[in-house]
Amino acid sequence: MSADVFLGLGCNLGDRMATLGRALDGIAALDATYVLAVANVVESEPWGVTDQPAFANTVARVDTAIRADRLLVALKELEVELGRTAGVRYGPRVIDIDILLYGDEEWETPGLAIPHPRLAERDFTVTPLLEIAPDVRRPDGSAIAREGATEGRVSRVLGPVPGYEDRTPLAARAHAADGGGEDSWEQVASSQFNVAGGLTYATQLRFEASVLEQEGIPIAWDPLPPAEEYNLYLMPRTYKLLVPSRYADRARTLLDEVRSAPVIIDEDDVRGGPDGA
Repeated sequence: MSADVFLGLGCNLGDRMATLGRALDGIAALDATYVLAVANVVESEPWGVTDQPAFANTVARVDTAIRADRLLVALKELEVELGRTAGVRYGPRVIDIDILLYGDEEWETPGLAIPHPRLAERDFTVTPLLEIAPDVRRPDGSAIAREGATEGRVSRVLGPVPGYEDRTPLAARAHAADGGGEDSWEQVASSQFNVAGGLTYATQLRFEASVLEQEGIPIAWDPLPPAEEYNLYLMPRTYKLLVPSRYADRARTLLDEVRSAPVIIDEDDVRGGPDGA
């Protein structure tokens, strides 16, 4: 039986982005473990020991069948493989991988505490966590909010981990046409995953995307296009269709017209369908 797990990754020595990529590769190589989503990397102020380089942090959503205590052992072994050695507590490090949440389980042992005891107070953890799981909750049902995250404040966003762009929010802009240099994108439509509907669940959304493209409106997907996710039956559950802000009003007007028209959508005619035709 697998669990929905959130891992926090951070480092401040060497090539930080490359190290995070190698760490994710190592996690993905574990038995019965799949990396489902990865937040954009953020740079944060040193926490605990302030006289050291800035940290690069991200959070990964993982599906794994490895029990929590055994997963911790595997992650610590991976840290050593990546070059981590013993050092000052909260000091510089090549890599640090923490289990933040493990499904709805709670652990309290000498070597493992889940949820992570300092999860809610660290901005460098909360910000990327909420980016990929805005509705995430602790096992007791309580929400996680940015208001209490006052330590390790995020100073800037560094972008997606190399090699994991397709599992990072808004990284699917590579699927868009020329965005006209727009930095701001707005959601104009979305679709909720429906197991019972199979691959037809997003037919309407893909059709609407094709309409916008035919009208010359650039599109992007958050987190990625329907039917192109790593594992259809795990994550993501909601797909968002985005356009540059300057096209948003026009796009919404077109979509309103499409939705009110008596059009029958043929799944095989929708560009970007399951067979890629």
